[in-house]
Amino acid sequence: MKNKKSDIAENEQLSGVALILLATACLSLMDGTIKYLVGQGFAVVQILAVRSWFIVPVLLIWVLHTKGGGVLRTRRKWAHFSRVVLGMGAPYFFFTALKTMALADATVIFFGSTFIMTALSVPVFKEKVGVHRWSAVIIGFVGVVIAMKPSGNVFQPGALYVVVSSISYALFMLSTRWLGLREGAFKQVVYFNVWIGLAASAALPLSFKPMTGMDVAMAGLASAFALLGHLSSTRAFALAPVGLLAPFEYSGLLWASGIGYFFWREIPGPNALVGGAVIVACGLYLVHRESKNHRARGRRKTPGDVVADPIVAPALIATPKKGRDQES
Repeated sequence: MKNKKSDIAENEQLSGVALILLATACLSLMDGTIKYLVGQGFAVVQILAVRSWFIVPVLLIWVLHTKGGGVLRTRRKWAHFSRVVLGMGAPYFFFTALKTMALADATVIFFGSTFIMTALSVPVFKEKVGVHRWSAVIIGFVGVVIAMKPSGNVFQPGALYVVVSSISYALFMLSTRWLGLREGAFKQVVYFNVWIGLAASAALPLSFKPMTGMDVAMAGLASAFALLGHLSSTRAFALAPVGLLAPFEYSGLLWASGIGYFFWREIPGPNALVGGAVIVACGLYLVHRESKNHRARGRRKTPGDVVADPIVAPALIATPKKGRDQES
């Protein structure tokens, strides 16, 4: 019986790894598809609006069919709205940066959001971050600065957009952690996409450009990648622990490099490679320290511990419990 349970657990973990790799690939392909659309002259607001028109109906049908309408009831509408305000800059500025930046370069800098989240968790959640994690955060920020000159000595203004995007994403994920203690993941995903869709649609008349059938198809493809990526990542973290899956999210750098080269002949500069290596190393170390602390407390991941949204790139984080004060 013990061996049978062990085999089931091992199979679930392998399935989780496969799903997180699928999720990372889908979200990278979404970024590539949207880079194509912004390259065709479409405003980011229009892309976000059209994407929401595809995603929201599918989400609502799926949630209502599998969970029922009751799962969407909330008394925290303004909390959801505040979360959207904090996070809406993430897709807007990231996709804006893709107009002028290589996909891999933008992705490298965006992964710096991990260090912003760790730093902000101190004042926001009163977490105690020890010298090991602070060292990783500081060195990680050095990697971001290095990567902000990805083509050599020429600074790309688009890098600033990615930095703003990563700050917005970090604030968004911290609000997700707070709201996740009080609301289910399905509510957060649905309300986020609904609010983004409403905001983008309201601003659409200011920058609307007619779309051909191919353009609409590409927008639909980006929406499909986003939805499949989110569902795959959600299922992955239900099957396997965060510490096992988080490192595989960095495969997004390989996807971004491959997509950028195949479609636009983009080659990451030496600064992007060096900065990316520093960011990945520090990010993996943060995952290692967090997993070590969880094991020390004997804490097991429970449903709802991880909440993610298909915004820009895969960046799932663990949700803290109240009273968490473990120093690392």
